Amino acid sequence: MINENDPSTLSTSGRLLAYNDAIKSGLETGEKFTKLMDQLVQTTDPELLLQAADALSVYSLNSDYVTFPHQYSFADFYLIFVSRMWELHGEGDAITLESSEYQEQLNQQITVLDDSGTFNFSNTGSDDSGVYYQERASGQSLFYLNLQKKMLRFNSHAFTQLFIIQYADKVEKSDILKAVQVFINLGNYLKKDFGFSVDFNMLDTDNSEVYEFQNEHLSESIVDKLFVSAAHEGYMLENSATGTGAMLHLKDDLVVQVYNKGSQSDPDWVLSVHDKLQQVSWFKLLIDYDFLKAWYLNDLAELEIKSDPLVFA
Repeated sequence: MINENDPSTLSTSGRLLAYNDAIKSGLETGEKFTKLMDQLVQTTDPELLLQAADALSVYSLNSDYVTFPHQYSFADFYLIFVSRMWELHGEGDAITLESSEYQEQLNQQITVLDDSGTFNFSNTGSDDSGVYYQERASGQSLFYLNLQKKMLRFNSHAFTQLFIIQYADKVEKSDILKAVQVFINLGNYLKKDFGFSVDFNMLDTDNSEVYEFQNEHLSESIVDKLFVSAAHEGYMLENSATGTGAMLHLKDDLVVQVYNKGSQSDPDWVLSVHDKLQQVSWFKLLIDYDFLKAWYLNDLAELEIKSDPLVFA
């Protein structure tokens, strides 16, 4: 860099040398960038993939003397990263990465949804290094991803609004489940390959999972509504095996419990799902059982499964 306080830069040769060094430095920065891009796009090693995506998401490409006009945003590098993760695990056909000169950033489509939704990452608008995976038309944020903190958080509100409500009359139930499974698989890959902290929220199939309602002070009248809805479908509620509440036996040994794990004076109502193979989540039950879906949506303000409040305000 030319420094007018440095006598060596005042001469013609000194200025030219300083200028040339600045160009070299800018080009070296660009060359390092291309190597990271090669690594991001070509590596078959998950660790090297994460390293490249993490480095590129905070990479400063321009310099005072060298500026690159066409650049991906750090959110785009996140999108390339998740696309490559699916590809490395044999699910490359599950998604399509889209880019054109008319789009400001990369976009993604879930193959099984056809043209029902286009997705990309959006930054948090703060100093946080994480991004939100959004459906562009609705702005619903399906999950939050932070490579530096190795953290993934799913958002029950967005999955409900998009897949339970918006796509209900547009996409076959089986295709909705296939599309959501793509996201679940991503969470499992990140856990297995890198030890990410993953909160699957309403997509969690583990029998030990306890889903928390948006309103932990749930009114017992809502449980009564479930009793009526279940009875119309030929199912009977029993007393919950855990705390005060109700237990519903469905087909294939599926059991749903809605119960108060707190006290009468300080209630804390929650929901749990149990199945022998631990393959069924609350989300899947809402897709498979219309009466559960109707019960859930009719009092969604109270029954909505709570997402991480530190991520989804």
